[in-house]
Amino acid sequence: MWKNVLKTVGFLVVFILLFLWINSILKLKHEDGIAQMEMFYRQKENTVDVLCLGSSHVFANIDPAILEEEYGIAAYDLAGSMQPMWNTYYCLKEALKYQKPSLIVLDVFRLTEGFAYSKESKVVKNTYGMRLSMNKIRSIQESAEKEEDVLRHVFGMGTYHDRYYELEEKDFPGGIQKDDSYKGYYPLMEVQAQKEPRVSHIKDTLSIEEKTKRYFYRILELAQEEDIPVLLINAPYCVTEDDKKVFNELERLLQEGVPGKVAYLDFNKYYKEMGLDFALDFADSEHLNKEGAKKMNKYLGEYLGANYGFLTGKSGKNKKK
Repeated sequence: MWKNVLKTVGFLVVFILLFLWINSILKLKHEDGIAQMEMFYRQKENTVDVLCLGSSHVFANIDPAILEEEYGIAAYDLAGSMQPMWNTYYCLKEALKYQKPSLIVLDVFRLTEGFAYSKESKVVKNTYGMRLSMNKIRSIQESAEKEEDVLRHVFGMGTYHDRYYELEEKDFPGGIQKDDSYKGYYPLMEVQAQKEPRVSHIKDTLSIEEKTKRYFYRILELAQEEDIPVLLINAPYCVTEDDKKVFNELERLLQEGVPGKVAYLDFNKYYKEMGLDFALDFADSEHLNKEGAKKMNKYLGEYLGANYGFLTGKSGKNKKK
């Protein structure tokens, strides 16, 4: 009898180990959302002083290496491609299990969203890097329009089980390796000339989609509960007229009053001050390239130093004056 039990247990152990090994190879390894979350878990606890949240406007534009090397600010880009506010909210909840940042930087570009659910590719990029938890499950529930898709996304294997025919070297052990110096930044090297937007004359407002607005407020309320100030930013890009109307609505809401200690820095009002060159500093209409990001991070670093007084502490985590 015991021999049969041991054989069964042995088989289950081998099966589980084999399943985990295959899963580690087949699982998606996107560097515009999944990697940012997975590597976040590898940061030493309470070493992130500025937690940067949002979409690609964060991980393509905010360079934590510049902020740390030139301004002594320990930042991390916990962001994902086209990340809606509900995913950002649950990313923040998950992050606060491991880090106690002194400041949250939240990019507001996704306030322009007009939909209440995510495309499948964006569900993947904004939830698959999370460890299994209620935060992950709820984030997927809010993202997936069809209830039957929730369980598939929670465990992931049902989404990528058949990608064996598209495996690359990076999928196997020894492929993409990121060390602990990785802080979520994904530089763009392309150079694409853009036309500077002229939208300052737009004074009308456009309502923020209901679900997006609700989760935006939940982010601010959670930060307030944790006594963490929030700096809302709008990274440089080619702002459309409709986008400008949404940002006008945001400014109206801020004037009325929102939860917590909140400030707003719209980089699109400071192109000249940053020295941005629209012929050389953009990768596309929505993102700076690496050279443009250097200019933005210089402005951001000086702003944080002047308004939040960050100093590097001996523990490696920044402390306020």
